[in-house]
Amino acid sequence: MKLRTFLLTAIFLSLGFEPVVSQTENSQNGKSEIPKQVFEREEGQLPEDFATYPELETWAIYQSYSLDPDSGWIQDSICRMVPETGFKFLLQKRNAGKGTIYLYLDLVQFRPLPKTRFKPKKLNIFVNGKRKAILFSEHSKPFANPLEITLEPSEYPDGNIEVELIPSQNTRGRFWGIWDAYVLENQESAEKF
Repeated sequence: MKLRTFLLTAIFLSLGFEPVVSQTENSQNGKSEIPKQVFEREEGQLPEDFATYPELETWAIYQSYSLDPDSGWIQDSICRMVPETGFKFLLQKRNAGKGTIYLYLDLVQFRPLPKTRFKPKKLNIFVNGKRKAILFSEHSKPFANPLEITLEPSEYPDGNIEVELIPSQNTRGRFWGIWDAYVLENQESAEKF
């Protein structure tokens, strides 16, 4: 596992990506982990802002849903839940404006069991203020995970990639969540993970 972490870190640093962190950087022995958005519990946040896979799985059972596992190449099984009002986070890329990049969002996906009543839910995804995708959680049509969003250089001129997730108005509580977010310069890199 340590060798894989080292190799992934080397690949991303050679592609010109800085480790992406929130206000605090999760590190061991002062070394940065694999570049990604760090979704971890921080002081001042509500307990319902975060959930682990076992917590979500228990909730899903009571709702008659199944839960897809954390499917991204970074599998820490901790997700940041999206409140009804939405959630915003920032990714940064060094050497901005050099070419097309690919933003990957590994989102929590619940699947209603066959005879479960389920009202479809929608998630709007904005990048730097521009709507880039709309996801639907429907009874029989799962969405592809992780979601890939193509970004042209003009869409991140200063290297900042602000992602905003906004649920539809009919979504009550914290149905949507995100496991991981990361950026790659080519799609082939994503296929290797």
